[in-house]
Amino acid sequence: MRRFSGKRFETKLWAECGVKAVGIFMAVVIAGTFMSRFASSALTPRVETEYAVSGTVSTEILQDVVIDGDKKTPVYVYPGLLAQEIYVSVGKKIEQGDPLMRVDVAAVRSEYLEKKLEQKKLKEQYWYTWGDEMAVMDDKIAVVDEQISYLGKLMDDNGVVCSELNGLISESRVGIGNKTTEEAAFVITEKSDSYTIKMSVTEEQRRYIEKGDKVTVQMDDSGVNTEVSAVYSNVENGQGYIVEAVVPGDTFDVRDSVLAKISHQSEKYGSVVSMSAIHADVSGSYVLVERPKDTLLGTEYVAEKVYVTVGDTNNYDAGLKKSPFTGDDKIIVSSDKKVEAGDTVREK
Repeated sequence: MRRFSGKRFETKLWAECGVKAVGIFMAVVIAGTFMSRFASSALTPRVETEYAVSGTVSTEILQDVVIDGDKKTPVYVYPGLLAQEIYVSVGKKIEQGDPLMRVDVAAVRSEYLEKKLEQKKLKEQYWYTWGDEMAVMDDKIAVVDEQISYLGKLMDDNGVVCSELNGLISESRVGIGNKTTEEAAFVITEKSDSYTIKMSVTEEQRRYIEKGDKVTVQMDDSGVNTEVSAVYSNVENGQGYIVEAVVPGDTFDVRDSVLAKISHQSEKYGSVVSMSAIHADVSGSYVLVERPKDTLLGTEYVAEKVYVTVGDTNNYDAGLKKSPFTGDDKIIVSSDKKVEAGDTVREK
């Protein structure tokens, strides 16, 4: 009986050991699986995805522009008169009647008297001319009459030369102490009902600008919407292009510094994706698409390389020509680790 009882005890002991061994084995398997999953989870890139959608790509080009007038008019002052005061400088806005300069009125009076004598002599000679000579004499008398009229008004104004235009002084060519010459003393950019602003753009920017594109012109609290009126090559330096737009003269003036924004809307694309989704290698541009893959541990997701043809782009979006994507394709736009084609990924 004791021997039998001993065998039963040994059998029971081995059974208990077997159960413990199985339990330990299962614990090790579970722990290993957990650790494997944890390691896999820690090493697998976490990605953000988006669906490709149809649409257009908006491109905006910003430029600071100084408004310049289209019409520049020279101001001539009777030559040989000493400039005693200059009242304006380049960049000064003026209105009709504003003083520009003052010349020596004594010199004006002297020149006036000389011209009066010349006028008298020409009229006396006129009676002794005939044929073509009379026509020549008529022209000479007309010129002297005009000079006398100009000098007489200048004397009445005490030698002050005033502007006949509204606008801005774009050039000043005479200095105090110098005598006036046959050349223009000033050049005035005339005030106008409208002004043409000109923006220089690069060849790359030119790709996204067409005649008729919207242009927003802003200065402080004032702003207008206009459109591109012309695009042409910059012949002055042989590089880039000039974009023109017309703005109203009642809102802006010559020498105003404005911010111009050109807005271009592309053609409609079958797929528009984030710029962060676009990559490139020696074969061309591509995106990475999240694709499901069945494994022994279940369904995983891998990154698949899909080559694309990129059309219009801006800082945020890219239009894809002949898009190969469907509405269910998830395109990878960002990741917490570097992702290559074939890598296992999981979404954040």
